[in-house]
Amino acid sequence: MRKILVAAILGLVLLLLLSTARPAAATHGDLSGLYGGNLRVSVRNALNLNPFTATDADSWKVIPLVYDSLARIDPFTLLPAPWAAASWSVSGSTLTVTLRSDLAFHDGSAETAADVIYSYNQYKSVGKAPSDLVVSGSGSTVTLSSASAGGLVFGQGLLLPIVKSGTVSNPVGGGPWELVTSTSTSWTLAANAAHFWPPYLDTVTFSVYADTSAAALALLSGNLDFIGWGLSVDDPGTIYNVGGTNRSLLFDATIVNNPGLTQLVVGFNLRSGRTTSDSEFRLALADTLSPLLARQAHANTIVSRSPVINEAVPWFNPNLPIYQVVTTEYPAPTYLLTDENQRLDSAGYLDRNGDGIREKPDGSPLSLVAVGIPVAESSRIFTIQASTVDVFSRLGLAVSLESVPSASLPARLASGNFDVFIASLPTELDPGFLSDYFGSTGTKNYVHVVDSALDTSLQSANVALATATRQSAVMSVQDQVMTGGYFVPLIHFNAIEATVRGSFAGWVNMPGGVNNFWTYQKVHVTSAGSLAATLTLVPTSVKTGATTTAIAKVTDAEGVPVSGASVSFWIGGSQVASGTTDATGTLSTPITGPSAEGPTDVQVTIQASKLGYAGATASAWMTVAPDVRALAVAVASSAVTIAPGRSATITVTVTSGGSAVSGATVSLEVIGLGGKVASATGATDAQGKFTTTFTADVGPRTQFRVVATATATGHSDGTGSTTVIAEQRVGTVEPRVTAGLDTTTIIVAVLALVVIGAIAAMMGRKK
Repeated sequence: MRKILVAAILGLVLLLLLSTARPAAATHGDLSGLYGGNLRVSVRNALNLNPFTATDADSWKVIPLVYDSLARIDPFTLLPAPWAAASWSVSGSTLTVTLRSDLAFHDGSAETAADVIYSYNQYKSVGKAPSDLVVSGSGSTVTLSSASAGGLVFGQGLLLPIVKSGTVSNPVGGGPWELVTSTSTSWTLAANAAHFWPPYLDTVTFSVYADTSAAALALLSGNLDFIGWGLSVDDPGTIYNVGGTNRSLLFDATIVNNPGLTQLVVGFNLRSGRTTSDSEFRLALADTLSPLLARQAHANTIVSRSPVINEAVPWFNPNLPIYQVVTTEYPAPTYLLTDENQRLDSAGYLDRNGDGIREKPDGSPLSLVAVGIPVAESSRIFTIQASTVDVFSRLGLAVSLESVPSASLPARLASGNFDVFIASLPTELDPGFLSDYFGSTGTKNYVHVVDSALDTSLQSANVALATATRQSAVMSVQDQVMTGGYFVPLIHFNAIEATVRGSFAGWVNMPGGVNNFWTYQKVHVTSAGSLAATLTLVPTSVKTGATTTAIAKVTDAEGVPVSGASVSFWIGGSQVASGTTDATGTLSTPITGPSAEGPTDVQVTIQASKLGYAGATASAWMTVAPDVRALAVAVASSAVTIAPGRSATITVTVTSGGSAVSGATVSLEVIGLGGKVASATGATDAQGKFTTTFTADVGPRTQFRVVATATATGHSDGTGSTTVIAEQRVGTVEPRVTAGLDTTTIIVAVLALVVIGAIAAMMGRKK
């Protein structure tokens, strides 16, 4: 019954370990097989892990791993969720944060409010936090307040890394990963096992690769696990010669698709003097756009409905105007442009001279300049650009398409030298980017929208700390932009990424792709199945201190021996041995019988684990008997015969198996009248000896026997003895007189007895 109960308890513990959803520190007893391994990731550029100076995308993929932040974007809600913060509360424009109690930097010092304050003040000084941000606090409480950008502080500012005070030049972080080695082209992070949320992997190595071809070849050759940037739609199908074999990412790696954060947008110039600043003219053109046809022309894309991608659910406004040209499929695909032509006619844009080209309402010539990227950069995007211009031409408009390299396109748009642009523009999960595109002073306000009402909505979105209030303002911004028809997203591109096939699992899908903070927290080696284990003890009965041979056998679920499995042996919650299995899946080790007061059944348990396998446990029982060893007791006297008034030294020596036993209890007994020892009990010293003195007071010559009994824990009692002779005293032998009984007393006692007897006789005769 006891064996069944123990097995049930072990099974329950194992179930709890394997069912936990959150990584925990990898300690003995974890049998998930998920902890360990190295992930190799490509980056395009050298990393700068200083959050105060880093600006490139590669570095900002890695920085959040090395530093804690007050919040992380929850991968499910896509809203900030507490991380280094245990909790927070909002009151007006002030956010009060309570820090976790278990925060620590990599150097072991505690992360406190002082470090948070230091970090945010540094971010203010480099323009990465609002200039009016006020941060204060002490201990574990921090308050952040900004009258102009509370919403941005909550949505973006809480994600800023926390750096140890005074380390601005060489920042010290406390994140779940720590930089351990680096070169000019390679950086290795190790899991921070002391972190409150440790990762599964042991290490992640980031290495610079020149381009996608170099990274793809490395991945297909087994030298890379993850290409750390998005691929173009054509990259997965590219063929590479690997060791004489043609391979591709599409067929020999794992391709992951997630909604991307880059949109293909048609924008109309609102600058004064541009025809596209006329809302009727602009809306007529916007109505000819076709997101659906754009999606057909470009694989791995999603139709866009707003400047905020559809998948950014907390911020996306689904109730917006839809710009989609009407088409008919029969007898052939045809654009139905009747409404758009009528709108242009009504606005005064007419073909007055019959040449098929419309003029402005004042009769002056009308021509449009559309800018986009060259066909060499993307034939698919170029096709969409050309199709868009073609539809405009069908309205009777003179439109020319100019190709501008994508690297130069932002400058061209900023110059205002265009009427229409078709460009790929980045967005973010947090709607703070909307101010850049649509604020009157926005740095990416390429369409040159200047609208006080829109500015008010943008400011409301940036100021609001409360999520619901901010959501309402963001919805309003999207409605105003889409109603104006000057910035019309057509599609957004999928984030296409490549990982090594079959080696890792746990990638976290989010808008923007799997190259996110949560992936590095949750990715782990792929499980190869479950281990099975058996344990045999030979022999099954031992004495305390003696050894039995424990033989562990580890196989996979199919019974195939597993070499290199780690096996630990446990008795009563204490590890007694460990090792790894050989090529036959076997590990043999001696196990020492524990202490026992009597015959006891002892359970020996093994835990077998190997990276990539769900672990296994097995148990066996052995009977342990106490190792009761006999004590040998030797008693010696310094003299065989002692004269009257003399003494002899009695030495008791206690051994077991030839070795002295210290601390044994010795009891002495003297057999014979008149003899005694100075100490009848005592304990042996480090040499197993106990000494005392024997004396005797005798008349005639007397032989005495001194008997010693020794006891000690873990031993059976032992006895020993010696003989000592005490010589007779010299001179007259005086009669022995019992103390207190002189002659007179004796005579009186005898007479009393006689009288008593006589009286008793007389009474008997009377009866």
